[in-house]
Amino acid sequence: MRNTSAVIFDLDGTLVDSLAGIESSARSAIARTLPEELMPDLRALIGPPIAEMFAKAWPSHEPERLGRLIEEFRAHYLAVGCLLSTPFPGVPETLARLHSTGLRLFVLTNKPAASAGKILEHLGLSAWFASSLSPDSITPPFGSKSEGARLLMKRFDLAPEKTTLVGDGVDDASSAASCGFRFIAAAYGYGPAAATAATRAEKFSDIERYLL
Repeated sequence: MRNTSAVIFDLDGTLVDSLAGIESSARSAIARTLPEELMPDLRALIGPPIAEMFAKAWPSHEPERLGRLIEEFRAHYLAVGCLLSTPFPGVPETLARLHSTGLRLFVLTNKPAASAGKILEHLGLSAWFASSLSPDSITPPFGSKSEGARLLMKRFDLAPEKTTLVGDGVDDASSAASCGFRFIAAAYGYGPAAATAATRAEKFSDIERYLL
């Protein structure tokens, strides 16, 4: 991977530990819209868009009730929950070193652009990235991470053989495969991508060893 010139990072479960904020906002939304429901274990569900995540958590509820839940969650998350995200150990220092070598760094996330941008800015990480792409960064929104990865590749003229994607989810692995990118699984994250990945990062700083 040492001829890599561009690195695309997932956000939740790769750059930041966002569980506390997601749980806080979900708890607030449940209290307002589904007070009869208990708080589910959300850790294993983090990664897909929030609509997909909540549909898995509450499969018996009709779309209208889930829609109200999502609205309440998003409002609380943008105002409060996203600010509870913390970078995984080694993230700021490793990003600085990668950037200093001339690597172009990107973020590709299922989070809405407003909350993703707020997290990166709040944690002092935004300066290291050439671009952060969310589904609603374009109109109409892209429907999958693979579409987002192809958009980044086209927009920034990324050579597939010189691009590495880092993430913890199955959609991250499939996005890399669909574009011909190398893939590093964030084994410390929430998603199951590390179970089948050839290259695993047990901690974020491992990424530097693979790339440099």
